[in-house]
Amino acid sequence: MKKVILMAACLFTVSTAINAQETRKPNSTTSTGTVNKTETTESHKGEGKQTVAQRAQKSVDELNAEVTLTDEQKAKVLALATTRATNVDAIRTKYKGQKENKEVAKTEIEKVRQEYRKNVKAVLTPEQLEKLKAKHKEKKAAGKPNALDQD
Repeated sequence: MKKVILMAACLFTVSTAINAQETRKPNSTTSTGTVNKTETTESHKGEGKQTVAQRAQKSVDELNAEVTLTDEQKAKVLALATTRATNVDAIRTKYKGQKENKEVAKTEIEKVRQEYRKNVKAVLTPEQLEKLKAKHKEKKAAGKPNALDQD
């Protein structure tokens, strides 16, 4: 009986380790037909890093989900988000490995983010701003951070 339990435990451990190391395609469809958007891809090289374009598009998609942007606004916000992501990457690269300049880098990144938030708010209509503020109040009450509410 002990051997059977030991073999079952070994089999479970091996199968878990094999499944944990599999690499999956993004937005793959499962056998039930649902789309799985949280799986990792080989292009992320284990760190989960996204490209500038992917991060910018994610920002636009999240904002669009909250306030329903027009096509013109989407293009403007995408350009702003791309600029923000590029600038943040440049700052991180500039100070990479310099622990003594970590606070300087954080300050510079925060300035870039504040400029982005200011510019995005300028693109939105007053109705969209009110809707965004209401959504952010809901998130704040739930304890979730929000990007455009930090001024």
